[in-house]
Amino acid sequence: MTADELIARLSALPPDTPVLVEGYENGFDEIIALKGQDVVRYRLAQPWDGQYQPPERFEKPTAGIVQAAVILGRRGPLR
Repeated sequence: MTADELIARLSALPPDTPVLVEGYENGFDEIIALKGQDVVRYRLAQPWDGQYQPPERFEKPTAGIVQAAVILGRRGPLR
């Protein structure tokens, strides 16, 4: 994905939409997708955890669920 393509996709979103990237591990990959994802801020995150997690990770994720734009890299699902 090029900068122009990313800008076009991001400019279509509401201005207050959080934009997140895959966390942990090392290195960089090309962007392959930008997807909407419901997330919850993880207040007890360890250094290796992402600051946000999918709501299903929590027992009662009724409060604080937000829609975020998540940038996915080529090997993201393998991490």
